[in-house]
Amino acid sequence: MAYFADRQYFDDPETIKRGTEFGEGKLILDWYEIENDRVRCTPSDPRRGLTYEDCSKGAYSWDLLPEFVRHNYSMAARGSVLVPGLPDMGYTENRKSDIWADNIGELYEESKSRRWAPAVDIDWKALAATDFDPAVTASMCQLCTTLSEVSLVGMEFPSRWVYLVNQEFLELKSLLCAQMMDQARAVEVFRKRALSSGGLKRASANVQQALKELLMADNYIEGSIGINLLVGSLLLGVYRVAATASTIDAHLFRRCQQDAARRVAYGMGNLAYHLAHREGRQEVLNEYLDLVEHCFAGIAGATEMLEPLIVIAGGGTEPGQVASGRARVASIYRVVVDEYLGRLAAAGLERRDRSRLPAFFAAA
Repeated sequence: MAYFADRQYFDDPETIKRGTEFGEGKLILDWYEIENDRVRCTPSDPRRGLTYEDCSKGAYSWDLLPEFVRHNYSMAARGSVLVPGLPDMGYTENRKSDIWADNIGELYEESKSRRWAPAVDIDWKALAATDFDPAVTASMCQLCTTLSEVSLVGMEFPSRWVYLVNQEFLELKSLLCAQMMDQARAVEVFRKRALSSGGLKRASANVQQALKELLMADNYIEGSIGINLLVGSLLLGVYRVAATASTIDAHLFRRCQQDAARRVAYGMGNLAYHLAHREGRQEVLNEYLDLVEHCFAGIAGATEMLEPLIVIAGGGTEPGQVASGRARVASIYRVVVDEYLGRLAAAGLERRDRSRLPAFFAAA
């Protein structure tokens, strides 16, 4: 065992004494006299129900979270009365401006209201009856193999950090768990899409190397920009192309788009909050992106990502189809790069004149 409680409860006199008194019907009720901020939270919109935003009241409000959490490193719920003896959980993410975003509550509620289940919300029977070009079928299997790798890393990023985030930021911890569920759903649906059409194909060393570099960022804000904004923006474009394969694929990948869009929205909110509260951080983050934006090119340009997209976009492997697919994918990639840089600028990080991505994809 890695940790032992501060007492052995089987042998603890106080625990034994209280257990005996409870058995005799003697209640202490010392918790009953606790003075704390009293609120009555009600839904602001009955159609949405009681949300985290509705519960952000009084002493329980996230607006009262300090920039540096110094008073609580335990698992006590924010707003509860702290007592001596609470264990230190070893949280390392205790600075609000590193992890917070003003849209966290909204995104968490949306992640619940837009839940979907690949097993029953995709018409797998209709998909099996759809007549695909064999090359498109093989391409979709390869694309979904690659997207499974990307989604696994999308699931591992929040899982890497959620335990390290201080419990005072409970709404963020909830959102990170929701992101893990979104990415678990993506892993599931891409695997099923491939296995329903012939099976998985080849893993991509380029994609995995690039993803690992982004996943292993030294700190949370850098990792958030890399995974949520850089990779998230690319995925939104990839899903647009994949959605053109069939009516069923349009339904499948649009569901994936809405999940990816929430990650991108949080990434933007996180970056905007960070820059608004941390003077002089633009240059530090620009230098980080100078180092890692090549990963975008590594993922987008990997054979296992690019060629299946071209075949799907063109509808086959005939020369005319390949030419059409190349033109469409090139156009989508240029749009994705422009959207990614636009999101950074909207959040307060301007790098249109600094990023190598526009020139790289223009030349390609």
